[in-house]
Amino acid sequence: MQLELERALEDLQQGRHDAAETAMRRLLAATPGFAAGMEVLALALAAQGRVQDARDWLSRAAELQPDSLSVWMNLGNVCLEDADAAAAGTAFERARALGAEDVAWLLGYGLALLGQARFADANGCLATALAREPGAIDVRLAYAQSLAEMERFEELAACLAGVEEASLDHGERRALAWLLAQAGSDAAAQQLYRQLITEAPDAIEPRIQFALLLERLNRLDEAAEVLRGIDPRAEHGSSGMYELAMARVMRRQQQPQVAIQHAEQALLQEVAPAMQAQLQFELARNHDQLGQVDHAMQALASAHAAAVTAFEQRLPAGRMPPVLDWLQQRLLQTAPQAWAQALPDAPARPSDPVFLVGFPRSGTTLLERILDVHPGLEVLDERPALEVVIEQLRSAPTWRDDDLGAALDALSPAALAAARQRYWNEVRRHLPLQGRLVDKYPLTMTRLPYVARLFPQADWLLLLRHPCDCVLSCYMQAFGINGGALAFTSLESTARTYAAIMHWWHEQRERVPARVHVLRYEDLVDDLPAVLSTLMAFLALPGQEQQLSFANHASARARRINTPSYSQVVQPLNASAVGRWRSYRAHFSDETLAILAPWVARYGYTLD
Repeated sequence: MQLELERALEDLQQGRHDAAETAMRRLLAATPGFAAGMEVLALALAAQGRVQDARDWLSRAAELQPDSLSVWMNLGNVCLEDADAAAAGTAFERARALGAEDVAWLLGYGLALLGQARFADANGCLATALAREPGAIDVRLAYAQSLAEMERFEELAACLAGVEEASLDHGERRALAWLLAQAGSDAAAQQLYRQLITEAPDAIEPRIQFALLLERLNRLDEAAEVLRGIDPRAEHGSSGMYELAMARVMRRQQQPQVAIQHAEQALLQEVAPAMQAQLQFELARNHDQLGQVDHAMQALASAHAAAVTAFEQRLPAGRMPPVLDWLQQRLLQTAPQAWAQALPDAPARPSDPVFLVGFPRSGTTLLERILDVHPGLEVLDERPALEVVIEQLRSAPTWRDDDLGAALDALSPAALAAARQRYWNEVRRHLPLQGRLVDKYPLTMTRLPYVARLFPQADWLLLLRHPCDCVLSCYMQAFGINGGALAFTSLESTARTYAAIMHWWHEQRERVPARVHVLRYEDLVDDLPAVLSTLMAFLALPGQEQQLSFANHASARARRINTPSYSQVVQPLNASAVGRWRSYRAHFSDETLAILAPWVARYGYTLD
C-alpha cells in the first residue's frame, strides 16, 4: 500500500491527477478503511475541480484518523475552495489543536477568517504569515486583501509595491487588479484589467470591477461600454457588485429609475453588510435626485445600520472606539509666543503649506478643484500626511498625552526638523512639489496645535456652509467604514459631531496663532470671481482665468479625485445644493435643530 501511495503522490506532483485517482480507488476497493488512501484520493479529486467529492473523502478520513494534522489541513483548504469559510475555520482550528502553526496554517486560517468576515482577526493572522515568509506571493495577496477590507489603503499600497505581476497566474492577477484599484494605483489597475479582459473576454468579474474603477475616475462612457460587454441574463454572483456598478453608472447618466431597479434587485439577495451599505446609499442618492425625500431617508437609515455592522466586523471583539475621541488632544493654555517664529530649517524646506479645512461636505473639494488649476499651487487631496507625522510624534517615549501643549513645546529643533521632513516625504509619495502645497484634509482643522508647532508660517482656508446643509450632506454620504460610520449614523448624531468639531476649532483658535481666511460655500456658488479674487490676494498669488472653468480641468484630470464627492466636482458650478436641507426639514428633529441653531446664527445663516 505504501508503494501505491508514493506512486499516486508522484502522479499528483506530475499533474497526472486522473492516474492518481484511479490508483487510489483501486486501493480503497481492496482496503476500504485506509484513511491515507482517502486523503490522496481527495487531493486528486480537488486537483480536478471536483471539490465536493474531495471534501466528502477528507471528512471520512478525518473520522478515521481524527489526530491526523495533514487531513485537517487538507480539509480546511478544500472547504475554502468550496466557499465554506465556516467549515474551513473549524478544520483549521482542529489542525491548530494538533500543533499546526506554520505559514501554510496561518494562510489557510487567515483566509477562513476573511471568509467569515472576521477581518481584524484575519489581518493579524495574515500579518504574522507575511512576516515569516515575505516572499510568498499567495500570503502577500491574502494580507493585502485583509488590508483592503480594513480600508487601510496606505498600507495596502505599500504591501502591493513588491508584487511582480509577471510571476502571477491568471487568478492571482485578477486579485491583484482589484487590490491595485482599491489602493488607488489606477494606471496599473487599468492596464491589468485590459489585459485580463483580452485574455478572458467572457469573464464577468473583471469587467464589473473595471467598470467600477472607471466610474470612480469619472470616465462614465468607458464604464458603460465595459458593462455593455456583460450579458444581463448571465449569473453575476451574489455579491451585488454588478448591480452596484450599473446603479452608479445609470444614476450619473440621468437614469435614476433604472438605477433604483438595479440597487433594489441586489438587495433582494444576501449580500455583505459593507455592500448593503453601498447599495442603500446608492438608492438614497437616486431617490434624492427624484425628489423622493421619505424614500431617501428610509434608504439612508438602512445604509447607516449596515455600515455600522460592517464597521463592527472590522474591529477586534469589544474594541469599539469612542466617537470623536481624538478631540481630547487639545491645548489647555495659550501656546507660547515662540511657536509663531519661523523654524531654523525653514529656508531649506518648501514654504509652509496652505491647509484647506472645513467640516466635511462644506465645499472643500470644490475649492480644492479651483485651486488645483493654478500653476503656482499643488493640491494634496485627502492624504493623511500630517496624520503620519502625528502618529510618529505620539509614539515617542517622552511624549505626554495628558498635556498636548507641553508635549509640543518640548520638541527639540532636531525633532521638529525630523517631523517636518517626514511630512514632506509623505507628500512627495503622492505628488511632485512644483508650487506651494495646498493640503486639503477637512478635519485637519482638529489638528491646529500640531500645525501651529510644525508649520508656524502656514496659512489656513476655512470653508463654511449652512450647518444644516453640512449635516444633511454628511448623513447622505458613504464615507467608508473608517470615515463616519459612527459619527454620522443619524441627523442628530451628525449635528452633535458638527457642534463638537466647530466648538473645538473656535476654542483652540483662541489659544493658537494662525492666519485664517474664512470663505462661505454659498458665496463661492453665487459669485466665484469676487470670492476668488479675495482668496488669491490672501495667498499673495495672481488669479488665473482658467480657475473659473475648473470643472473642465477636473474632468481631464488623470489622477483620482480622492474624495467621496468625486462625481460632483466635474460638474459646472451650480446652486442646486444650496439650501437642500429645507426639502428634508421635516426629518430634522427639534433636538437636531436646537443643537445647530447657535452655529447657524454664529455664521450668519437662518433656519427660515
